[in-house]
Amino acid sequence: MNQQAQIFDIHVLRAIGCLMVVLVHVSALYYVQRGSWEDVILFINQASRFGTPVFAVVSGLLLFLQVKKRGFFFKKFFSSRLNKIVIPFLLWTAFYLVYIWLVFGANPFDGGMNRFIFKVAFGETYSHLYFISIVLQFYLIFPLLQFIKGKGAWVGLLVLSALLHIFSMRYMVSGQFEGLFGLIAEQRAFLPKWLFFFIFGGFLAYHWDIAKKWAYKMRVLLFIAVLLIFYMAAVEYEWGGYIGSNRITNIINLPIIVLFMMAITEKIARNPLLHSVTSRLGAMSMGIYLIHPFVINMLQRNLPTEVWTLSLFPIWFAVVMFITIGIILMIQKLPFGHVILTVPAVGKKTIVSDSKNEVLKRRVV
Repeated sequence: MNQQAQIFDIHVLRAIGCLMVVLVHVSALYYVQRGSWEDVILFINQASRFGTPVFAVVSGLLLFLQVKKRGFFFKKFFSSRLNKIVIPFLLWTAFYLVYIWLVFGANPFDGGMNRFIFKVAFGETYSHLYFISIVLQFYLIFPLLQFIKGKGAWVGLLVLSALLHIFSMRYMVSGQFEGLFGLIAEQRAFLPKWLFFFIFGGFLAYHWDIAKKWAYKMRVLLFIAVLLIFYMAAVEYEWGGYIGSNRITNIINLPIIVLFMMAITEKIARNPLLHSVTSRLGAMSMGIYLIHPFVINMLQRNLPTEVWTLSLFPIWFAVVMFITIGIILMIQKLPFGHVILTVPAVGKKTIVSDSKNEVLKRRVV
């Protein structure tokens, strides 16, 4: 497949993933402000909880694609991850620590230095930072995983990571282990609970063309399956209460959702407006992920409860997105904005796709 078409596909995955994450948090704000769930808001909340695993899939996909095309060079890998992920993670961790200290009076050092370091390492300093911690843990084992290139080996690794996911989610109960490992195993950012999604991203990287063609061929059935998955996400909540983004059923759900996204990228590419918006959202996705909780909290603290009505939900979602993107654009204009947030440039490029045996050319504005 043409490289630019592949990049656009990844932008689509990122864009949809970040929109889902924001929907989860805006709908959760409604629950906090109103004190109970409304059926529509609950459905939005549960149907959008696939956003974070989609980000995990994309993270694995990008890394393994780079290795597949350019080879693996540890020094370059370390430097790239340090600048693009580690430094922004530490800067935004510091930002949220100062914010909650000044606004809520929560001293991050109350539990001692060891506890402080542990909270920072596992993204406990603010609710959404745990995912960046998971990504960083994945980077620790990636130098070993990048040697796996055979198709059979990837199938075996995918099955093994699925079994590990099931075991860590179902059988590693709270309090089962003592000491430091026990504390780590109880964290949301415990890598075995998320590793499957990264591995699936790697699996896609080595089977991209086959998966893309199959997804397009099966797009109608995938669409029906996605609708059923969204419905069952709400049913799962009714049966068992709160279910996190890395629920066991996502071993099946996420491949279906991601394949469906891959199947519709050409439809999106044909519309110039959707093409442009999707590309820009995809490029800003990590910035949106890092900043939007701050925007939501500011709105929560400064607006009366009465404004959070069901009819205004689309407006408040749009407001959160608009303010968040505005902050990203302002950060980009700072002298060292690229250090605070990594936002890939979206230039004018031609995308060529041949999944239907025809050439489609689109301009990325």
